Amino acid sequence: MIFDLVEISKLKSNFSCKRKSVVLYADFNVINILFKQRLQVPCSVNLYYDSLLMTTALKTLGYKNVTKQVSTDIQYNLLTRSNIDSKRVFFFGDSKGTLSKLKKVMKITHPNLEIVGFVDGYDYNSNEVIKSVNRSKPDILFIGLGASRQEKWIIENYTKIEAGLILSVGGWFKYLAGEKKRAPKFLRQINLEWLHKLVTDFPRIWERYFIGAPAFLYRVFVSKEIELKLNE
Repeated sequence: MIFDLVEISKLKSNFSCKRKSVVLYADFNVINILFKQRLQVPCSVNLYYDSLLMTTALKTLGYKNVTKQVSTDIQYNLLTRSNIDSKRVFFFGDSKGTLSKLKKVMKITHPNLEIVGFVDGYDYNSNEVIKSVNRSKPDILFIGLGASRQEKWIIENYTKIEAGLILSVGGWFKYLAGEKKRAPKFLRQINLEWLHKLVTDFPRIWERYFIGAPAFLYRVFVSKEIELKLNE
């Protein structure tokens, strides 16, 4: 199964264009999920590689000029830019409680954002979500349904959505709401943010790292069931 990947810098010029951009982060866990579910990613949906393991895998495959990309950094940078430009944004995912906290935080930290909608990710009707988004016409639709659900939902529904940018963000809303904290900066600088996540969220994600990461490497380098291609 072939996965065409991009560097996020190659997509940024599209974000300000009139045409719609659909962008999914692709760490090894997302690639594993897409592979196991046999979810075909349409050509009009962009996958940007994310995380140290993906960067290392691409370098091992011969893409020597790749640089590490971290989805959380990319998302925060985009939010900062959107606040400066007073963009219209819509948040879809996570719980009502998390979204309520997020709204309060955004009013303080990003006061220029025009938040045009919230829909929680546990109690929703897809058709109603699409109608709500299309009425709001956001510049950016952030979708945080978690890996697996968000990719499937976006692939099935993106053609019906009127938004400038549709972006998958995983569990990012919990960080925006202050419910979770990122690793200290020094750990991020030495590429150990994954270890911080593993220690602080072990019951939820241990399988992803101890089983998922080796499975990903086996599929890429041994069985060749997964082929990573970087559009340079």
